[in-house]
Amino acid sequence: MAEVLRNWAMAVGVEGATMAVFDYAVEQLKKQSFMVGMIKTLKQYTDGVLAVGLSAVSIALAAARMPEIAVRAVRVIGSLGIKKLIENLACMKPAVIALDTSNIEAFCLDASKTVNVFVDESEVSFQTPPSTDSKGYVKITLPSALSKGSHKILVHTNFKAAYTEQYVS
Repeated sequence: MAEVLRNWAMAVGVEGATMAVFDYAVEQLKKQSFMVGMIKTLKQYTDGVLAVGLSAVSIALAAARMPEIAVRAVRVIGSLGIKKLIENLACMKPAVIALDTSNIEAFCLDASKTVNVFVDESEVSFQTPPSTDSKGYVKITLPSALSKGSHKILVHTNFKAAYTEQYVS
């Protein structure tokens, strides 16, 4: 019984730590300029595709030589990627993407609601506030362009919000 508990504790610890490190690494990568193209192309699916791809490549390159604990860590990254893809496909989790210095897209917010936008903790004012469509999607044109660099972006409606810290070029 002690062996089973020890193995379970190791597995849960490895998987939990792997997920936390992966999420942190992706958030840090989004702040870097080389990720801009991937984020604009994959939009809200970036995290999931990155996780599944990394997991598949890791398993394919070193499957025969990886110790069990490493296989478990790589497998959990793939599982996390699938979870994130399903969340975004089913529109369960709101997401926001800065397309360029003047345009922001947000997904999976409340349907047909007015949107509030905050950039670097300051509210953005609009002559006519943007609002979501019947699916909770909105493309926002900012009244003044963002400077190039990393920005904190928050978009919210009544009950849902999406936040990102992303490099804008």
